[in-house]
Amino acid sequence: MGVSMRALKSMAEARGNTVTGSDRQGAGHSPENIDGCDLVVYTNAVPDDNCELLRARELGIPTIERAAYLGELSRAHALTFAVAGCHGKSTTAAMLGDIFPRRETTVHVGVAGASRTGGAKYFVTEACEYNRSFLHLTPDIGVILNIQYDHPDCYRSTDELIKAYAAFCKNSRAVLLNGDDELCAGLHPKPMTFGLNERCDYTAKDIKNTDGYRSFTFVAPSASTRVELSVAGEHNVYNALAALAVSDMAGIKLNDAKQAIENFCGLPRRFERRGIAYGKAVVTDYAHHPAEIAATIATAREMFPSVAVVFQPHTYSRTAALLDEFAAALEQADSVLLAPVYGARETPTEEGSSDRLAEALGSRCDNVCNTPDEIVDAAKSLPQKAVIFMGAGDVDKLADKFVSEYNADIGIDK
Repeated sequence: MGVSMRALKSMAEARGNTVTGSDRQGAGHSPENIDGCDLVVYTNAVPDDNCELLRARELGIPTIERAAYLGELSRAHALTFAVAGCHGKSTTAAMLGDIFPRRETTVHVGVAGASRTGGAKYFVTEACEYNRSFLHLTPDIGVILNIQYDHPDCYRSTDELIKAYAAFCKNSRAVLLNGDDELCAGLHPKPMTFGLNERCDYTAKDIKNTDGYRSFTFVAPSASTRVELSVAGEHNVYNALAALAVSDMAGIKLNDAKQAIENFCGLPRRFERRGIAYGKAVVTDYAHHPAEIAATIATAREMFPSVAVVFQPHTYSRTAALLDEFAAALEQADSVLLAPVYGARETPTEEGSSDRLAEALGSRCDNVCNTPDEIVDAAKSLPQKAVIFMGAGDVDKLADKFVSEYNADIGIDK
């Protein structure tokens, strides 16, 4: 069961429901699992001819897709805040979850351990654009952090993607947009904006960089305060700005929001330090889009003298559609190792393969590895002072293997 489905399970149980579940990677699917159910919630990864869905229809049991069920749960709360964007959704939603009063707030974030079930006053969720899932939400404040082309398997062009974001804005009672992002312009007739230019309603001034960590003066329409972040990277200035802006729009005291933001130390696989192994700092990161990769490498360069990346591309369609952009982003690292594509829901294609990406990278790509042992062994001999295991698939398991083999080599049983 995926992270989102586990979170929805907890939220449904908190409402007094008895919840059971099945997963093809666990006990598997069976028609008998449906007997006695009042409602079946499924993800869009489940095909229409799934035996459990067929059984539910045969018995007349209502079925609802995960994103639609999330929308229904959100409307059971007094106020909903939904964070959309191609990058930064999970971090910004988690920041907001820490800002709003814990007992009164339910949080849905697609990262293990980041969601929680609280009261019915506030509902904070990330709003995923994949397959237009976020259009099931009707938030009181809808946030768009940024827009860049992604998900070529469901959007044929950037224009199609922008139209989906415009529809999300239309579904929102109030809208907060990135005022520095040209693709956000025109999405809503009267948005509030955040960004670094002075035309924005909420902005950051006097930004200081200390070993990758930013501090800045947050300027709201009626107040300002100095903020020191505990998460690295320039991109987190934007995430923090958005979270602080939403909290101000919702009437949260500025000092309370500031303290929560300063205490926020990040999420798993968002530039997560995993220790030291083979003379290298080991970092995992969820970056799987060229813009995210570039931001992660830029952050690492502020903290380490040299940077290597072990990259696992996520989906063949994305790799093929953005091949040149991936190469340009990865070229910012000193060394690159490529793992096989994490195909997720897709059938392998040559044009979207790691071999094709290696060709685009040319001499900057050190190797294309085919097995976990090959990747870990190749990473051991990299000369750089930091290695980032990067991607949205299971590449983090390679980081764990890398560290555990080092611990075994030096006699630490861990």
